[in-house]
Formats: sequence, structure tokens, C-alpha cells
Amino acid sequence: MCISDKNLIYRYIQISMSNLELISITPNLGFEIKINEIKMQIINRIIELKLTDVKYKLSQDVLLLVCNLLEHLVRDKKIKKKELALDIMNGLYVINSGDRQILENSIEFLHSTKSIKKLSRFYLFCCGIYEFFSRKQKKGSP
Repeated sequence: MCISDKNLIYRYIQISMSNLELISITPNLGFEIKINEIKMQIINRIIELKLTDVKYKLSQDVLLLVCNLLEHLVRDKKIKKKELALDIMNGLYVINSGDRQILENSIEFLHSTKSIKKLSRFYLFCCGIYEFFSRKQKKGSP
């Protein structure tokens, strides 16, 4: 083996060691990462809709929106949606223990009245197609 081959091998080892994606994540960390990604998606959606004002802290409509978004994003049965919804509301607004109890009761009420719904994939597909064509038409028109 010549010196250039050794340098080439050494360089390859350095490059492969610097690729941190190859290091595996434990299942518990993967679970936490998934929860944090879901939280951030919902929080970003609420921020995008400009519903971060304190007046929405105990709003049933915002809570229903959060719960419906959770219903669509959470597929893992191990994730406790109610706790996650409360964490998201706490991330958006400062929630004290009294407000937390009100939100817990509101979630129970929304669940008992079957207000928390998951839209069918067909409906979501149709909405996606409609949005695609409406955007395409807007780009084409002057």
C-alpha cells in the first residue's frame, strides 16, 4: 500500500465519521423527536394563522383546531394526545394550573361530543387537487 492510498483511506474514514446521520437513535429518543416534530408543526400552523394572542388562550375554537390537527398528525397509539394538546397550548400561551384544568375539561367535552374529527383521505386528496389547480390558475392569470 502506498502513502496516497493510506491518505485516501484515512480521508474516507474522517468523512464517514463526520456523517452524524449514521449514528442510530434509541427508540425512546425517536419517540421524543416525533412528539417534538408534531408539536412544532402545530405551533407553526397556529402562528401562521396569527392565533397567538392571549385572548385565544381558553378559546374552544383554537383548542378544537389543535385537537383536530393532532388527530391528523398522530398515528402512534403510544402518544397521549390529550397531554400533547395541553403541552402545545402551554407552548403557545402561558397556562397556569387553573387554566390547565379548564382546558382538560374542554378537551373531555370536545371528545364526548365527537367534535374532534379526522377528515377522510379522499376529502384531503380532493382539497389538495383543488388547491393545486387554483394555484396553477393564479400563476397563469395576469
